[in-house]
Amino acid sequence: MIALKNWVFPFAIAGLTLTSLGGVTAQPDPATNSINKITFDLSAISPEGLIGPPNGLRSVSYEFCIPAQRKTVKQVQAIDPTVQYSRSRGRIGCQPNQYLCIGHTHQANWKEVLFNLAQLEYVKKIDQFWGE
Repeated sequence: MIALKNWVFPFAIAGLTLTSLGGVTAQPDPATNSINKITFDLSAISPEGLIGPPNGLRSVSYEFCIPAQRKTVKQVQAIDPTVQYSRSRGRIGCQPNQYLCIGHTHQANWKEVLFNLAQLEYVKKIDQFWGE
């Protein structure tokens, strides 16, 4: 009988564990979701925020939309002081109640800046800006 108890016990624990896991659902990872908002390749950009051949290095500009509110402008400025604001739609297609924001990578901690911008709930997408 003791042998039977020892044999059943691990399965009882396993059953409890599986039962308790049954109610757990995977939560989206905010960091992964924010990275997915950045639609251009960051891998070719140097630590200094530049891209291109040695004799033609340039920063990469990016664009995104934010609600046209003083509060959101202040939040974005605190993260990225390079951002310029416009009422234009841009290629990204900002709505009339939004500002088009254009920033660039030639700044300290540019990658962290982009990730912090992408973590803002109201920033839905960050595209490369082509400056037409």
